[in-house]
Amino acid sequence: MILIVDDSLFLAGGLIAAAWGLAHLLPARALKKVSGGDAKSPRPAISWVAEGFALIFIGAIVLLSVALAGTENDATRAVTWSAAAAMFAFATVNLFIGARASRAVPKLSALTEGLAGTLFLIGSFINS
Repeated sequence: MILIVDDSLFLAGGLIAAAWGLAHLLPARALKKVSGGDAKSPRPAISWVAEGFALIFIGAIVLLSVALAGTENDATRAVTWSAAAAMFAFATVNLFIGARASRAVPKLSALTEGLAGTLFLIGSFINS
């Protein structure tokens, strides 16, 4: 029974991370217009897209490691612990950005990334 729970937590966290990363990539052009960026300074859009690719990679690597290797090995444990640390790092950065921003997107991003990191962390505790 417990083996199914940690698999489900890892898969849910991986899907949330990958879906949120995809949500970063879709509105990148609109973000540049909203942020007031001009053609000379595309930094907000580039960082948004870079974070999106990183989230997709984190979600995909967790999904692949769980699907191909299972959860009862050291490699998957290392991947899920690392993914949890990365998601909490993203959540912390977005929390500080969200505290300064008037928009709700960085706050929602911190919440979503923190949720995925928490799922990875709980699954890792159950698995170890």
